[in-house]
Amino acid sequence: MKLGYHPATFPGEGFDRLVASLPAVCECGWDGLEYSARVMEPWFDRPDEVRAPLDDAGLIICALYYTCGFADDAEVAAWLDHGRRVAEFCITIGCPHIMIDGGRKDGGGGEDQIARAAEAANEMGRLCAEHDLTCTWHQHWGTIFEYEEPFERLMSLTDPDLVRFTPDTAQLALGDFDVPGTIRRHADRIVYAHFKDLGEDRRFIELGRGTIDLQACWQALQSGGFGSCDDHWLVVDLDYTDLQPAEACAVNKRFLNETLGVAGARDRCCA
Repeated sequence: MKLGYHPATFPGEGFDRLVASLPAVCECGWDGLEYSARVMEPWFDRPDEVRAPLDDAGLIICALYYTCGFADDAEVAAWLDHGRRVAEFCITIGCPHIMIDGGRKDGGGGEDQIARAAEAANEMGRLCAEHDLTCTWHQHWGTIFEYEEPFERLMSLTDPDLVRFTPDTAQLALGDFDVPGTIRRHADRIVYAHFKDLGEDRRFIELGRGTIDLQACWQALQSGGFGSCDDHWLVVDLDYTDLQPAEACAVNKRFLNETLGVAGARDRCCA
């Protein structure tokens, strides 16, 4: 298993933000970074420039996040067409996962939109498979899938071999899911997971400083064999922090290592 970090709390814009995070991410011993496909689009034709600082730091981009609204067929067609460029870019930079989600509430949120999202997700899964990439669905608060019933409907309509599931502990908690139960129910679909905590004020916070039983979540992940494979990724995706970015980065890594007893590839190499 490998451990990844999202550099959202670091200063800068676009690829510059990711580069700004590299010293802290490297020092803490993370294995890779997650980022947005839309943010990286200006760099699609410059993959060597992307790989150079990552190679120097011994890191990779572990996933690109690629969202869609699924409001109508035209939006989906454009998303899938652009998704081919995303997949090609992933191949050139050595990124193994494309993480998808979406479903704006202004799209209606009925069975038609859920079915459209499922069909599009399956198609993106096929596209990823053609490129030897993994496609995984990230459940997200603020979409039509923020609560259990529509989310489970989506899971039932997607092919588990084509569309994996990325649980996000805080996003699930915002939707009043049984977080460990949901992870356990879909454990055999999980190869890439997001851990973040949720404070009493329902704002994201560093691991171990909030209300989520992350130990139970980790045990639920393991029930499906998660962590037993080098291709599995556990990623901390923290959108904001009251701490200095490097400090938050270190707090999250220590929680995984010391409280959960989870080690990534660099941890094991240096042990």
